[in-house]
Amino acid sequence: MKHLRNHLFSLAGVGIFLFLALATKPTDNSNTNRPSSPNTTRYVNSKSDFSGKLADNYVDFSFDYPNAWQRVSDNSNFVKVEKKTTGGDTIENFAVGWVSGPKEMMPQFAQQLSDQSAKGFPEYKKVSEGETKIGPYEGYEFRFSSHMTTAEGEADVWGRIVLLPSEAGRKGAALVMLASSASPDVHGPEDVGEKGELPIILNSFRFGP
Repeated sequence: MKHLRNHLFSLAGVGIFLFLALATKPTDNSNTNRPSSPNTTRYVNSKSDFSGKLADNYVDFSFDYPNAWQRVSDNSNFVKVEKKTTGGDTIENFAVGWVSGPKEMMPQFAQQLSDQSAKGFPEYKKVSEGETKIGPYEGYEFRFSSHMTTAEGEADVWGRIVLLPSEAGRKGAALVMLASSASPDVHGPEDVGEKGELPIILNSFRFGP
């Protein structure tokens, strides 16, 4: 039985890692000082908490997430936050990994990640792909749908992965979003990051110290 709560991403060999990671304690910087969204907690990335490839490909960023969400611990990526049902299944989640490469390489990375996702999600179907924008940042995304058995029964699962390319002086980032039919507001892949509570996170996401 495939449980939605246990679904992770990874993609080795192309400069992207999409596992989950231990959230870090906010540090005192300009991102911390900007106004927070109401009823949210701010996550600020901190290089001192990482080693290996995460340290080598570290990027400064921050975002606000709803207080009702939880941070999920792991050692393979920068951060993951999630909203769950009382039974423990995912309603919505958001993870940040790294991507290293210019804008021109993002379609290639997206295709490789889509191919891997197809192996991990039952009834996987990529439904859209193309350029996008997250706040002030130009990126490249694809969206997909899936259907699986969870701890609480059958569920539709929709994903959206946004790749923000490297720029002068910093690495890029991979923003990984999932939502399920347990959400009262998200009803398909086109809604991921547009409805529900994920827009709070996306609207507050910023690079920089």
